[in-house]
Amino acid sequence: MPHPLASHLAPLIDRELSELRTIVAHWVVSEHDDFERARYRTFGGELGSLKERISRRPVPPSEEEVEIALTAMLALAGRRLEERVHREQ
Repeated sequence: MPHPLASHLAPLIDRELSELRTIVAHWVVSEHDDFERARYRTFGGELGSLKERISRRPVPPSEEEVEIALTAMLALAGRRLEERVHREQ
């Protein structure tokens, strides 16, 4: 099941990176959980690399494919944060 942020961003992926990061920033400030805020910040920092990979494709991905990629990016951002927390303990 796609993450709500991924669902929100997928149809907007062609917009400017700054606009996408502004949307993610809104999610960061609206989130009450510290871990989730950190995950969204990490994710926002990685949006540029996804947009770059998309731009290099000969055929643009479907909205569903973008949604899947964004959901995966959010999951990976969470895992990296969890690993960092465990290493620091």
